[in-house]
Amino acid sequence: MVYDFYETMKGDIVFNKFEVGNILFVEYKCPLEQDTVKIWSQYDYIIYILSGEKTWSSNTRQWRVKKGEAIYVKKGASIIKQNFKEDFCMLGVFFSDDVIKSSLKNEIKNIPIKNVEGADTFIIDRINITIEFKSFFQSLLGYFYDTNKPLNSLLQLKAKELLLSLANSKDNYKIASYLKNTTLNDLPSLPNIMESNFHYNLSLEQFAKLCHRSKSSFKRDFKNHYNSSPGKWIIERRLKKAAELIKYNSDTISQIAYDCGFESGAHFSRAFKSKYGKTPSSYRKID
Repeated sequence: MVYDFYETMKGDIVFNKFEVGNILFVEYKCPLEQDTVKIWSQYDYIIYILSGEKTWSSNTRQWRVKKGEAIYVKKGASIIKQNFKEDFCMLGVFFSDDVIKSSLKNEIKNIPIKNVEGADTFIIDRINITIEFKSFFQSLLGYFYDTNKPLNSLLQLKAKELLLSLANSKDNYKIASYLKNTTLNDLPSLPNIMESNFHYNLSLEQFAKLCHRSKSSFKRDFKNHYNSSPGKWIIERRLKKAAELIKYNSDTISQIAYDCGFESGAHFSRAFKSKYGKTPSSYRKID
């Protein structure tokens, strides 16, 4: 199961939160009891750790974040690993691409941002916390302890302040380059979204949301780009990834199947044999 991280933060009445349009500010202690959890969000989000630590993982890397540290997570899926040794508390800011565009459109061409290789394909990046960013998160935390709810216009300004600070930051150049590209492009890259998320068990509706398309336009654009249906491409891509891992990774077959998005080991074995003519175990033994 892949938890909807954004909707969980938005809908749970236990969390302290402010919502205005497609912006969500939340302060919360960890609500999940599992050690490892797959999550997804239709919006980008920033996590700033107030206490404890947690690990966010993509399909290629891990980021362990602890008190005073922050990460930028692009829309899509990832894996959270809990550390239960101490209480975990964080500030989260969720925002849509439209919020990025409206916050930066009048300023982005005036900010000297270099186009950085990998800016559109990264999934998670650590934010270099300067005095400016530390002061920002401390001021944001103050809103949650004030008896008066902040004005919506103030919350919108806080989101804009955060995004402008990242875009103008010389210490977070990859994120800045990504924000520039997002502001100047109409839609997110469909192939980037698919390559980053094919190994998670997401529905076509969820993939369409990540690509900012209706389900029908997503399927049409997908067909135009890949000359295949999304469902067929996803299975083929997962099997290709699984074959690579079986050959060059020592993890168990069942772990590889799970990591590549197959919820059923039996389904994985049947699909693998149909494509490669051998069971996964036999394929691993080939020199």
